[in-house]
Amino acid sequence: MRWAKPGRSAAAGRAAPPGFILAPGICGGGMRDGKANVTGWIESRLRQLSVAQRVGVIVGLLLLPMAVMSVVSVVTLNGQEADFRQTVQDSIDTLLPLSTLELYLDRALVDDLKAETDTRVPDFSALTQDIDHVFDKVEQPRNGLGSYGKLMQSAEKEWRAARPSVERLAEHVTPLAGTAGRGAEVRSQKDLQEALHDVELARRHLEAVVKARYLHETAIRHAQIKGLIAAWIATLSIAAVLIGLFLYSILRPVRALGSAARRMGAGEIGVRVPVVGRDEFTAVAERFNAMAARWEAGRQRLITEASVDPLTGALNRRGIMSTLEQELAAHERDLQPLSVLMVDLDDFKRINDTFGHSAGDRALVAIAHRIQRTLRESDYLGRSGGDEFVAVLPGADEDQARIIVERLRKSIRAGAARDPSSPTASIGIAAAPEDGWEAAALLDRADARLYEEKRRRGDAGGTER
Repeated sequence: MRWAKPGRSAAAGRAAPPGFILAPGICGGGMRDGKANVTGWIESRLRQLSVAQRVGVIVGLLLLPMAVMSVVSVVTLNGQEADFRQTVQDSIDTLLPLSTLELYLDRALVDDLKAETDTRVPDFSALTQDIDHVFDKVEQPRNGLGSYGKLMQSAEKEWRAARPSVERLAEHVTPLAGTAGRGAEVRSQKDLQEALHDVELARRHLEAVVKARYLHETAIRHAQIKGLIAAWIATLSIAAVLIGLFLYSILRPVRALGSAARRMGAGEIGVRVPVVGRDEFTAVAERFNAMAARWEAGRQRLITEASVDPLTGALNRRGIMSTLEQELAAHERDLQPLSVLMVDLDDFKRINDTFGHSAGDRALVAIAHRIQRTLRESDYLGRSGGDEFVAVLPGADEDQARIIVERLRKSIRAGAARDPSSPTASIGIAAAPEDGWEAAALLDRADARLYEEKRRRGDAGGTER
């Protein structure tokens, strides 16, 4: 026969149709499983490190990228500052000679080219050489100026046009006291005006070139700043993802242990924590699982002691009644038959008085074993009283129960015939749904039929042996 665990229903032993198990996982199950596999693989790899090592990695991921990016930022910004200073200085160096020459020419025109001493005469030759040097220097990066290269060509063209006039001025601008004629003065003024006009045009075009170069350098600095910001964002994002993975590998086992502890505290059976990696949480999970196994074994032992008769090994009254209630509920739901047998030993007091209580205990154990061997694997047996047993036969109607009862009577009579200390028994049958679906009603009906059998046997001349 099959021994029933208290709290187990007949429905628990039936296999559910496969569709009811597989259908909920068809849609989206593969994607979730794949994601879970990847996450589990990452966690198992990370948990090869100890918690202290992972905390160290997290601190490193927090500090190292920030330190590296800070150094890069400082170097970049210092470089931009130096480049800006150089750009400003280059702009001054580029415009200063031409602006100075324009200023001198303008003053010379106002003074009507009159100088009282040689100290008043500008050094046009030196300025001319400085301006030539400026154009030679600016001409080198002209290709990087884009459309402003034309401005540079225009400025250089204007300067080339103004240069002969400036050179003539360098020759003619001398002290004019009493020696210069009126024609020379007029010619000098005309050359001065033409030179001033050409120099002014060259200076304006050169200003546009300087502005274009400044805008070009500014765009480069802005691109560097944007790249630096993007590098910060990418570095911090990667660091955040890595830190999240390491934190996940620490927090997930903590949550798993907490959840398992709550479930076990609520009385759930079979709670286990996944054993992953070889860190501190792995050891805690192993100890927790061992503790849960010992707790379940102890709990099952207590349940067994509370629901099993220690003498015969059959269920005690509480155990068999609980099993009967659960089986009745399951069979009523499925509209399946169920039978109950009540077995009462005949003249059991005589055995105790004649052979002693030890013999009576042995007789109870022998009867329980005979009943167990006669019943089917799916049936349940319990000792409901001193010399009374109750058997629950799931799925058996009254006719099937009578066949089992006849085999049981033959087995008990055979034992009583061989051993004077082995009693005979009377058996009553009740069946659901014919006698109802209530446990108490079935037991009362089986008990009534048991005593009807005892009375018939008494009327027939005493107890059979």
